[in-house]
Amino acid sequence: MITATMPRNFALPSTRTVISLALGGFAGLGFWELFAAVPTAWFAEYPLEPPELVKSLFAHQFGLDISTPVAKLLHYLTGFLFYPLGYYGLTRWVKSFGMPADGWIWGIITYFIALGFFAPLAGQYFLLNDVPRLSFMSFVGHAIYGYLAAYVFEVLEARAA
Repeated sequence: MITATMPRNFALPSTRTVISLALGGFAGLGFWELFAAVPTAWFAEYPLEPPELVKSLFAHQFGLDISTPVAKLLHYLTGFLFYPLGYYGLTRWVKSFGMPADGWIWGIITYFIALGFFAPLAGQYFLLNDVPRLSFMSFVGHAIYGYLAAYVFEVLEARAA
């Protein structure tokens, strides 16, 4: 278990910290991609396909037809950079419960961002409640993603200190 006293200042993360955040994000995203494609498809009968949600969001909100590679790029940027930066903001600027709680909480927050906020904006049901097994697997996948991303980041930060 990793615990640390987190300073509550609004300083921007250092380059080293951003790299550590991105490495944590890559670890979480790597897990997410495998989880979304294989066990989710077995249990829910459909894989989770975040690029399709991104494409639907752009079409629904802006009338734009973006390509699958662009949608994947946006999803990957979110998973390895934007969500980890959100974790940093939450745990360094707002509140920290310490690991592992911070990672699990952040993962659950990412679930609500994706399926509670963006899915309805993309014309989908809130939390994909029309496909409960898919929603459940997304919840589990986001929770584990958040834990892994936070864990790798916190280990790297502890080593650098």
